[in-house]
Amino acid sequence: MKLWSISLRNLRIRMVATVLTMLSIVVATALYAGILVMAEQTEQRYKGSIGGYQAVVGPKDASQLELVLNTIFNVGEAPALFPLQICTDLRSGKLATRRSQVRYAIPQARGDSVSRFNFPVVATIDEMFSKYEWNKAPLQFAQGGPFQYSYDDLLKLADGLALYENAKRAGELEPPPRPLLQKEWKKAVIGSRVARTLQLGIGDVIVPVHGKQGEFGYHEHPEAACEVTGILAPTNSPLDTTIFLPIGVHLLIGGHEGGAFLVQIPPGKTPDDAKTLPVSASHIGLTAVLVDPKDYFGARILRQEFSSRDAQVAWPQDVVPKFLQQIGNAADALTVIAWLVLLVASISITVAIYNTMNERRREIAIMRSLGARRLQILTIITGEAALLSFFGALLGVVVCHLAALMLQSTIEDQTGVYLDWLQFGLWELWLVLGVTAVGALAGLMPAVKGSMTQVADNLAQNY
Repeated sequence: MKLWSISLRNLRIRMVATVLTMLSIVVATALYAGILVMAEQTEQRYKGSIGGYQAVVGPKDASQLELVLNTIFNVGEAPALFPLQICTDLRSGKLATRRSQVRYAIPQARGDSVSRFNFPVVATIDEMFSKYEWNKAPLQFAQGGPFQYSYDDLLKLADGLALYENAKRAGELEPPPRPLLQKEWKKAVIGSRVARTLQLGIGDVIVPVHGKQGEFGYHEHPEAACEVTGILAPTNSPLDTTIFLPIGVHLLIGGHEGGAFLVQIPPGKTPDDAKTLPVSASHIGLTAVLVDPKDYFGARILRQEFSSRDAQVAWPQDVVPKFLQQIGNAADALTVIAWLVLLVASISITVAIYNTMNERRREIAIMRSLGARRLQILTIITGEAALLSFFGALLGVVVCHLAALMLQSTIEDQTGVYLDWLQFGLWELWLVLGVTAVGALAGLMPAVKGSMTQVADNLAQNY
């Protein structure tokens, strides 16, 4: 009989102790594998999602991390607003140097969402689907196509809103009419996960919600119900959970009038006094501008040039690695905890096998009398610990991936990270082998005790 088959037989004989000890190995391995899977796929998700974003312009007072997380990853709230004039200057090339010129500057306005899943609504222009590039190509559509709303349409609307607002602030009896929300603007492009989760197709209607469901100030905007004209192809990025609307819809729906214009408060004036100051189209508030500099170092140059303006430039390729380093530090701490759990599990293997040695003395003595050598006894007992650890580690990895499958939607809703439960890494093989080695070492002490069993003292039956 082969030595490993004897080890398996011994494990089957002590099934209850085997299962309980193996459970501790399963928990420890699944915990360790789960931490690494989350850390690895989070890093892939964040690094892979910044490919289309060369630079992000945002409000001066926000942190660069806050700006990048909200604009690119749909995490958190829009930190603040800054004037439309910044975007116009970027697009017109009215900057200090040639090296700070840009290929495109696409404005964004945020603050609304859709459904209980709180899919973010991003108000923008149609250049998001023609000039913005993902994986070095414009965004691809699985169904339908983009809406039509240009930057010129935005400027024309901003002029109309400024005329109306100035007349109202001046107290004119017959102010010019406020621009109306045009029917042809009420269109939407949605990400693949939005379409899948809400079961939406071309021609269906979505209704934006101010804020997030369950939070203070939450209310629907039925006047801004938009028809779905396009569904983006899956990208495995935050784009899959995003809803794009024309920025004109955002500026004209109810409740957004107060934040439409940004007016700098002069010294000695109060916020109430600012409500009577004249405004212009350039004062329209934005939450971010996506920028693609022409120069390779354009993002760094823009950051320096914006140091004296009412906005700042964040470079995702610089911000995200620093953020991931912080996540990595937290993952390292959790990994230490997982290894401590594994250490406790290995100790339980030692105790479980060691406690059986007294019961197995006669069995070992019989094997010795039949010609088994001390090394073979040592191998059989160590093999029990190794097999116990191997099957526990293997099952732990399987449990980790099954948990990723079951919690996939919940984790994506809470963190924005899509877990691919079928993604396996070479490190998982090394993890199984490493846990097996640890278990074998844990069984070495009882194995030594078993191999030292005296044949003459233990061969006779005790009555």
